Amino acid sequence: MELKTGELEIDEARLRTADPDGLYLFMLQDYPYMMTPDHVAAFTGTTSQEIRKLLCRGDMQGCRIGIRWFIPKLGLLNYLYKDRRQEEGDAHEEAPLRQAL
Repeated sequence: MELKTGELEIDEARLRTADPDGLYLFMLQDYPYMMTPDHVAAFTGTTSQEIRKLLCRGDMQGCRIGIRWFIPKLGLLNYLYKDRRQEEGDAHEEAPLRQAL
């Protein structure tokens, strides 16, 4: 089922695929789909500066609009499961993230 937030369609099936254990989606339900580094830092217990470093290095998926970064929930889930996917191979294939222009 796809929810529509303004002009943004959120594909719930892709989010569930990106969180195969169902560990994070429940905890992320109160966060907006497009999160700021401050949102992600509060969720992960790190600093927003560390999140920006991950984004700049390409370790975490996000988009930059002007000077502001936005991280979709799908990008955060892909990052949280990245190490596990590398260890297990293709057992939990990374859910693709559509790139906005």
